[in-house]
Amino acid sequence: MRVFLLFCMTLTLMACGGGSADSVSVLPENTPSNQAPEITAFNVANVSEQGLITLNWQVDDSDNTNLGCTLTMMGASPETHQVTNCRVTTQFVFTVAQNGTYSARIDVSDGSETTSQTLAVTVTQIPPPDTSIRTMKIYYLHSSGFYTGWGLHLWGNSVDPEYVTTWQNAMPPTRVENDYAYWEVPIVDEDQIFSFIVHFGDLKSPNYDLILTPATFGDTVWVTEDSVAAEGPGITATPFSTEAEARAALAQVMANTGNESEELDFSSIEPLPVEKNIADDWWQSANFMEIYVRGYQDSDGDGVGDFNGLTQRLPYLAELGINALWLMPIMESADNDHGYETQNYRDVESDYGTLADFQNLLDEADRLGIAVIIDYVMNHAASQNPLFQDAASSPNHPLRDWFIWNDTVDNRWQLWGRTPWRNSPYGVYYGAFTERMPDFNLRNQAVLDYHKDNMRFWLNLGVDGFRFDAVGVLVENGINQLENQPQNLTVMGEMASVLDDYPYAYIVCEAPGQFRDMAQTDSCVNAFNFSAGHTILESVRNRRISAGLINELSQARRDQMPMILANHDFFAGDRVYNQLNGDMTQYRLASALYLLLSSQPYTYYGEEIGMAAGANLQPDASLRTPMSWNNDVTHAGFSTRTPFRALSQNASVNNVEAQQLDSSSLYYWYQSLYALRSAHPTLSTGIMQVLTQASEPVLAFTRSTETITYLTLINVSDQSQSFTHNLSGIETNLLQTDMVNWASSMTLPAGFVGVWQIRTD
Repeated sequence: MRVFLLFCMTLTLMACGGGSADSVSVLPENTPSNQAPEITAFNVANVSEQGLITLNWQVDDSDNTNLGCTLTMMGASPETHQVTNCRVTTQFVFTVAQNGTYSARIDVSDGSETTSQTLAVTVTQIPPPDTSIRTMKIYYLHSSGFYTGWGLHLWGNSVDPEYVTTWQNAMPPTRVENDYAYWEVPIVDEDQIFSFIVHFGDLKSPNYDLILTPATFGDTVWVTEDSVAAEGPGITATPFSTEAEARAALAQVMANTGNESEELDFSSIEPLPVEKNIADDWWQSANFMEIYVRGYQDSDGDGVGDFNGLTQRLPYLAELGINALWLMPIMESADNDHGYETQNYRDVESDYGTLADFQNLLDEADRLGIAVIIDYVMNHAASQNPLFQDAASSPNHPLRDWFIWNDTVDNRWQLWGRTPWRNSPYGVYYGAFTERMPDFNLRNQAVLDYHKDNMRFWLNLGVDGFRFDAVGVLVENGINQLENQPQNLTVMGEMASVLDDYPYAYIVCEAPGQFRDMAQTDSCVNAFNFSAGHTILESVRNRRISAGLINELSQARRDQMPMILANHDFFAGDRVYNQLNGDMTQYRLASALYLLLSSQPYTYYGEEIGMAAGANLQPDASLRTPMSWNNDVTHAGFSTRTPFRALSQNASVNNVEAQQLDSSSLYYWYQSLYALRSAHPTLSTGIMQVLTQASEPVLAFTRSTETITYLTLINVSDQSQSFTHNLSGIETNLLQTDMVNWASSMTLPAGFVGVWQIRTD
């Protein structure tokens, strides 16, 4: 028997590293044997008071580059952890609930040979609970059973000030016991508010601010992943008071794990163009207004703008001269504010109303001859989107490859000064913007097809096109190749192909570093020219036409790169009023420049009345304040109650009601420019010739067809300037800001804007 065992062991060693006897084979004499992986280090790096045990290791193999590891520590959370490539990933954190000695083990495999090592870990650092101080006991249940990295953000007058946190320095768990994390927080006044958030980086779970009063709620709280006992006003929620309720809620979460996306519409959408009240080429000379629905008009008194409120204001927009709207995100979102965390691509934001309300808005806009395009966010979804939740639920889930995953956070990848790799309870994923916005894998054709079907869904409802968000970061090619990659152009070309079935539809892209390439017929066709807006404001501030502006006007496809002065993002600039320090002369000149130079200019809501930014707000939020309709100090006519956000700083003076009573107001200036553009489409579509050079005080340019020419003169200086030309024909002054007689040599007053129509027949 002993001889037989030795014979079997010999056969096993000759085979593939401990495999079964069935795998035994005779290798050719010159075939090199596979070397077993080597564990060169396996040790404890740190043990914290919270029971966090950090293990380090180093492994090597002379003939394999990719080694997989299994880490095991009985009695810890988790008990087992798999590492795909443990030559690259060399650290992991286990959590234990109490002091004691634990056995850690690492098994390293190269696919055939396995090497193992054990390590005794003694934990003495966990302190006993202090029973002399009244504490709030917070228990947290997560389906992963993994609590490393989770923290508690605390505030409220019931919390001991020493324990109040900031978002960045969240309180780690006091300890982990069984399958939950546990915090003990001293309280100083049980009758005051106790508020907290359980979060992992920027990922909140549940996705609410939690609030209670210890005196009435008790001092034991249970919180579960993405579940609360009740929701309240102000995006707050009440946690569970008993373990039984919490476990029942978690059981429901776990029952849905991996099939959350079943609630979404994945159906293929066939193109069904609708009959429109606008020309197919409407966009070539459109007067666009960008609208933040949440901030435009509240119709039901809840302090939040909505579809019905915007529908009520369509006559205002039509009278102003607007014939096209860009709506900031209107799809159901997880952020309940700006809307760029899309949670459902085929439903509307519930705060704004119903799909029927949106359909009514589209129908009424079309009746008035106003086109409507909507924001489309293709680069990323919300972390709360069922697509991502399913993809995150398992490495083997069919949707896993819809997003981008890595074994570890790679700090060599740097985007806007930080790594875009995001650690989470679900694994390490790519999120260019924040943890809450995981990037789609746009190399996956199934993902592209899904977005194309979503586009058809909205186009079939009557939407006239899309503004695509953040297309400069759609595809990544590795370290130092994270923005403005050539594949972005190909992706947008495929998206644009959807419009082939909708002759009236239009798209425009946001790509600050790639807009010239995007503005091509085989890509996005149209892309915002952010540079032009900056150079226009520079010109009016310096009272000389900047070289940058002349450069932008000389570009090919200039008319496919619409101009803006500002929008909803602070990176594009503050409110125009703030950038020009309220100088109305410069404001009028800047507006005339971009409205008369751009084929399809975009105005940001409130710009037409000189709305200022809000005070004491985060930069982007300061640009997204409620529309100033009148001088009411509480709501400015936006609502019947205090709105969701503070008003513009100058709402009491710069509002629609006041400006419509003043014929010399900024409102009427914008209206006159829109009317001029609408009455004379050649001002948008004619061939442009710039007649002046950089650093001159007067910008002169023409727009022409074979039979008609328009001459525009804009004196950005604060002094009279002469202008000489050799144009001849039957002239008509279209914009009489000052009486300037037509002649071969003209004197233009300071701040003059004039447009002449010259016929050659």
